[in-house]
Formats: sequence, structure tokens, C-alpha cells
Amino acid sequence: MCAVLFAVFVVALLAIARLSPSPGRVTDRGIYEASAAQVIVTDCSDLQCFRVLVPWTLRLFPGSSERRWKAYAAVCNAAAAAALFPLSLAFGLGRRAALIAAALSAAGFGSLYTLHDPFTSDSLMFALGPVLTYQLLMDRIAVAGVIAVIGVTAKEFAAAPLYAFAGCAFLERRWLTALRATVAANFAFLTWVALTVSLMLGVHYTWGRNGVGSANFAEGAALAMWLREQSARGIASAMFNEFGALYLLVPVGLFAAPPRLRRLALVSVPIAAIFCIAQQPDRALWNFHYLIVPLAAIVLAAVPPALAWGTVALFFVGNLRVAAQLPIPFVAHLAIAGSLVLAAAAIVLAMKGGMHRRLSCPEAVAWR
Repeated sequence: MCAVLFAVFVVALLAIARLSPSPGRVTDRGIYEASAAQVIVTDCSDLQCFRVLVPWTLRLFPGSSERRWKAYAAVCNAAAAAALFPLSLAFGLGRRAALIAAALSAAGFGSLYTLHDPFTSDSLMFALGPVLTYQLLMDRIAVAGVIAVIGVTAKEFAAAPLYAFAGCAFLERRWLTALRATVAANFAFLTWVALTVSLMLGVHYTWGRNGVGSANFAEGAALAMWLREQSARGIASAMFNEFGALYLLVPVGLFAAPPRLRRLALVSVPIAAIFCIAQQPDRALWNFHYLIVPLAAIVLAAVPPALAWGTVALFFVGNLRVAAQLPIPFVAHLAIAGSLVLAAAAIVLAMKGGMHRRLSCPEAVAWR
């Protein structure tokens, strides 16, 4: 099933990437292209220069730079969505909820925005979140640790799912599992530190003004910079676009979620808060789609299929505009409004149908 979903999502996302226009603003494209072409960018003063895995890998493939990066974004986001299917089953959700979760991930803001602006390591992080968490749930902590160690050379977020799992295992009083996950997370984090220090000392890389500001938590880090540069309307619009109708569905899904999913989601809140301070919150939060989307899918799986998939379809069409930036403003506005209405209706029907009682004893893969 995962292979089929992956193939379907790759084809769909590649088509959207091809249609999505290039951003009409300054992006990190120049830094990533320089890193791919030169490997070491002499005296680079940009945080993105430290995120080497993706540009160093993509330089090995043929084709124009834009095609390579858009293909990378499509493949990683397709992998992220397909990985939601087995992860949702491991959390204890049914097959229908797992399929809805996969579709919501592929149709979400983060996935489609990185098709519009693919020159980022975010797409890989979106894929690593569910992949790492599934490995951890299957007690393959060593495997997850190795993947995270490689992943942090693309972006530091790759260590976050391990820390979240360690905290969840600690709450479960599974001391040995918590210790193993913490050791794996620390090893990944120290790998990121070693890479950063090596590039600083060896080739004189610096984080630059934005990078230093992102690390300055005493003055609000990147969050403070982002807030200063945005209008109140811009902030509200950006934060709404991040999840749209999911804002309605997720709190209800959290109430009805299987215990392990609920615990992991709650433990991840302070970790997400740290990333929202260190990065732009409207982009940082989609890193946690692998926990947010299954919560929404729980509600949609408890209502008639027409209502559930109608909500998913309208959610997708709305994001084609606000994320992928396709020129369909009027249709997108109607779709966003419609997705909110259908999500509200789904909540009412799900609660009337006794959703929480049906999910109180879900079939789940037991933690070992």
C-alpha cells in the first residue's frame, strides 16, 4: 500500500511543482545552488551553508537546478505522506484514518509550499519525521539513530523526533527505552554540533545576521525578527494558512486519540515551541505534520466518506493557492471557506456518533 501511495503522490506533486510559479521574492536558492556547485562556499555567512546534505546530494544528479530541486521536493513530500499510512496504523488508527492522514499530508501547506520554493532542507525533514517515529515505535532505535545522524547534516530538526519519543517513553516509565532514545538523540545532536564547529573553524563559515539572531533566544530569536517584519494581518494570514481546517479538527482528534499518539503529541509541544522561536513559526510547525495530521484524520474517519473526502479535497484546493501559489484565488477562497464548513460538520457528526467511545480501545501495535 505504501508503494502505491508513494507512486500516486509523486506523480501528483511533480505535476503541481511544474505548474507552481517561481517565488517573486528573495529565497535561499542562491546559497543552496552555490553549495551544490562549489561544495564549500568560501567564507559563507549564511545559516543555510551549514545544511549540506541536500545540495551535496542533488549535485550528483543530471538536469537543471530547478528541475532537480523540484523533483527532490516532490519525492520527499510524497515519501512523507506515504509514511503516514504505516505510522497511523502503528498509532492504532484504522486503515481509513491512515489513508486520510496520508492524503492530508500530501495536500498540506508545508508539502505544497516546498514545491513552490524547493530550495530548502524542509522537504527532507517532513519525510524524516514520520519515518523516524515509525522506526522508534517498532523499537528500532539504533536504525532511527543512524537515520537521524545523517539527517542532521541537512537540518537540526532530524534529532527532534528522537527527543520527543524519549520524553514519551519516560512518561510511560519505560526507563531503558527512554535512555536509549535519549542517547540516540544526543548522538545526532552532537553530530550537528560537530559539523557546525568544523565548518566554522575549517572554512570560516558563519551564521550571518539572521543565523545569529535565530540563536539569540534572550531577544526572541527568529520569532522576534519575523514578528517585526510582518503586519498583524500578515501574521494572522500566515498562521491560518499553515493548517487551515486542521485547526478545527485537531483538538477534537486529540480528545479521541489513542493514548500513545496523544502522549507523543503533547510531549512534542515544547519542542515545537522551541522551533517556532528559532525559525519562522508558519514554516516550523509543519515539521510536526506527522502528529498533527493523524489527529485530524481521526475525526474525518468517523464520518461518512463523502464528507471526509470532501473536506480533504477542499483543503487541498485551498492550499494549491496559499501554498503552491497557483493562480486560482477565487476558487481557493471558496475552497478554504468550504473546508472549514465541512470540518465543523464533521466534528458535530463525529461527536454525535460516539467517536470517542469507538476509539477508546483501538487496535494498536504495542510498544515493545
